[in-house]
Amino acid sequence: MATEAIMNGYYRPEVEVKPGEKMYADFSCCIGGYLPVLKYFCLPPCSPSCLRTLRTMSKAKSRVPVKVEDARKKQVEEGLSKRDFFDKYGFVLFEHPTKMAAEDWLKHSSVAGVERKPEPGEASPVREIYTKELEPLVRELLPNVADISWPFGALRRGPGGPNTSYGLGIHQDYGLYPADLDNTYDKRLGSFEQFMERLKDPSTAGYMVLNFWRPVLPMKGPVKSFPLALCDPNTVKVEEVLSQETYGFVAGGQVSTCIKFSADHKWYYYPDVTKDEVLVMKQFQYERGVEAPYDRIRTVFHSAFKHAEASPTEEPRCSSEYRVPVWLK
Repeated sequence: MATEAIMNGYYRPEVEVKPGEKMYADFSCCIGGYLPVLKYFCLPPCSPSCLRTLRTMSKAKSRVPVKVEDARKKQVEEGLSKRDFFDKYGFVLFEHPTKMAAEDWLKHSSVAGVERKPEPGEASPVREIYTKELEPLVRELLPNVADISWPFGALRRGPGGPNTSYGLGIHQDYGLYPADLDNTYDKRLGSFEQFMERLKDPSTAGYMVLNFWRPVLPMKGPVKSFPLALCDPNTVKVEEVLSQETYGFVAGGQVSTCIKFSADHKWYYYPDVTKDEVLVMKQFQYERGVEAPYDRIRTVFHSAFKHAEASPTEEPRCSSEYRVPVWLK
């Protein structure tokens, strides 16, 4: 069923930036206790990071009412295979039970702004259980897989864990181009220079980052109050996309992307997603032969939103995000 959401995170359509210029947002004050907040706001009288972030925020278009269509209905109406729907829209929902227990999601959950490195020989339920369940989906969606890099842990959100907030604000966690991945690329897989060299190898057809998003235990029922909204990339123009330096979520900062408002953007969500379902969406895509500047967007801007019809007594959302890099041949 369609609903209306109040969205934050858009920039005003008249915002202009110079070639190579990036928006700037530093949210590092949100983690680490009182000292980062004191330094951020009060040294003196307001830190340079705070001032730059406030200038960026002044260009935002806040509390935008957006119609969010039913993606379940859309997926059925299109009559496409899961792979073809994913190719067209950049997201797709699978029925997908998991053997992961509540404590498995918590054991190695990432913490926003903190890079957790596993101890030598440390076991990971995500790698031992979840990756085996996901690999068939990756190969169904991307039959030309060369290698899959399975991260050690997944980001678990909701009560009872290290990340109690939801991603309320339109965003895309990665940049548009390979060079934007410098700080988000997992250096445990090799240096960034080696990553860029592999992209140039003629045997490499492309590189993609998939995000597997799902409700998880101990949540019992389906997601009601804070579902995930997804923007159809076919409705986003390249000139509406802004590059942004974001600090506070990845050590050393990261290049992500944000968008200017357009009434032409189409938004979708899957109502009542359960623990036995998983949503897959594209977060980064590079294809050999498709060079910068791109002529269209292939990845999915998204945001959690407070469902207008959800009761205040609804069960809080517990969810997992697992971002998986995939090399293509």
